[in-house]
Amino acid sequence: MLNNHFRTLTGLGLLLAFLLAVGSAAALAATPEQVQVYKKAVASLDAAEKKLTANDVTGAKTLLKEANALFARLQKDMPEKMKDLKLTPAQEAQWLQNNKLGEDSSAQGDKLERSGQAKLQQGEALDAQGQKDMATRLEQEAKRELDLATKAHLKAEIYHLRNLQLAFSFLGQ
Repeated sequence: MLNNHFRTLTGLGLLLAFLLAVGSAAALAATPEQVQVYKKAVASLDAAEKKLTANDVTGAKTLLKEANALFARLQKDMPEKMKDLKLTPAQEAQWLQNNKLGEDSSAQGDKLERSGQAKLQQGEALDAQGQKDMATRLEQEAKRELDLATKAHLKAEIYHLRNLQLAFSFLGQ
């Protein structure tokens, strides 16, 4: 589920990247409400990253959902302004780095997810054969890997949202 969400976000990010390459951020005017939405989105994103670092996955998910909704609102409210937006060379470099790190994190999450699912199946097979200790050990490894996969997918989402933060950074100035 998170991986599909990341792919959708990546697609939106690529569309946004295309739009970003067209114009100048100086020409953009924003309403005070849009500025507040941006600041709240960034605050939610920062808090989500801290929660994830502190292993509070549920809290991180909630905050990422909020940040994503806020950035989606900005995208919906400002489509004509996005056509005139241009990133600085430093922002473009950061955008590319975030994309790479997000893709790597998503790939790592996918790999861990496949491995965890395989271990769950092996554990079930061993349990059916009466090898309870080995089954329990594999199920514990699977749970650990699935937890790490979730964290990797959330980290990928953070990288994507950091790119949206870059795209709307003119609102924070």
